[in-house]
Amino acid sequence: MISRPELRWTTFWWLCDWAIVLVVILGSLLPQQDLPAPISFFNDKFLHFTAYFLMMMWFAGSLEPQRYIWPVIGLCVLGALIEWLQYLMGFGRDADWRDFVADAAGVFLGLALARAGLGNWMAWVERRFVREHGNEPG
Repeated sequence: MISRPELRWTTFWWLCDWAIVLVVILGSLLPQQDLPAPISFFNDKFLHFTAYFLMMMWFAGSLEPQRYIWPVIGLCVLGALIEWLQYLMGFGRDADWRDFVADAAGVFLGLALARAGLGNWMAWVERRFVREHGNEPG
């Protein structure tokens, strides 16, 4: 899914991409009582908004701007699918359409910031890391 030709650490970024998605899925489907206490402290809608904003920004960093539509679609579908699964599961998690609205709001703010010029952050990190430290990850 990495499409920015200037990225050199594509395997590292790709593994991080999917690790983040997996953490969000698990955190969304685990029963509320099984979540760590610091996570339960925050407002649920704030957590949804923040998770999907960060995922959109993360994926924007690995994609060229003309491909931003794919994580927008994928993350919105993921948010809807998770709400549907929470509805079906019935053990400590409740589906709430407002969670999906928070997910989508996070995605669209991430899209707006990526379009505004912050989408190339992975290349910036690579350039800065190599210049200061002269090494590769892993």
